[in-house]
Amino acid sequence: MTTRKLRAILLTISGTLFAAHLVGEVGIYAFDADKNWLLPFNMDREFNIPTLFSSSIMLACAYTLNEIKKVSEKHTSKDWGLLSKIFIFLAIDELFQIHEIFIIPDLRPYLSPALGSTWVIPYTALVIYLGWRFNKFLRSLKKQTRQKFLQSATIFLTGAVGMEVVGSYLVRSGNIRLHSIWYGSITGLEELLELLGLIMFLIALANYLIKKNGAIHLDVSIYI
Repeated sequence: MTTRKLRAILLTISGTLFAAHLVGEVGIYAFDADKNWLLPFNMDREFNIPTLFSSSIMLACAYTLNEIKKVSEKHTSKDWGLLSKIFIFLAIDELFQIHEIFIIPDLRPYLSPALGSTWVIPYTALVIYLGWRFNKFLRSLKKQTRQKFLQSATIFLTGAVGMEVVGSYLVRSGNIRLHSIWYGSITGLEELLELLGLIMFLIALANYLIKKNGAIHLDVSIYI
């Protein structure tokens, strides 16, 4: 398995899931299809096929980051390890929608329509802090690797935060309805951008580790 083949496989699955999500949204809102059959492919729900796929990529990123930590220089090993833990948290959050704990309806009247999903406020603050925290670490990387990491983060955040803000604004300003094909398309695009960012990051990590180790070895044992 090469990183090029892996990227092609992951992109194909992502595109298929996005198409299935759109078909489901059209089926529900245009043809009154049974939601129970289509929810497993809804990219805006928790603990279904898209979220399992997304969280699996996050866990793969966490694993690869931990492997890089083992072969990295002492002064950067803590940074690789912290990134690995962050991706484990993101995988759990993706599965169980932990960020929705920070949605506080009572705050909405005092905020812009774009901030209807109030979780974007603490998470954006956390992103800014982490950007400051990893600034020195990013500067220690080679230019090409640093650019790939920043590009993948930009794509992921455009989906996770940017599209969430767009969707909230359009719904709360009355431009679209919450339960509609339009909002479903926005949430689908949000998740697709997240997947594209994650895939780019995973491939960049894999290539980085391969340059360090020559290959990535996975050993799986089953005991009966």
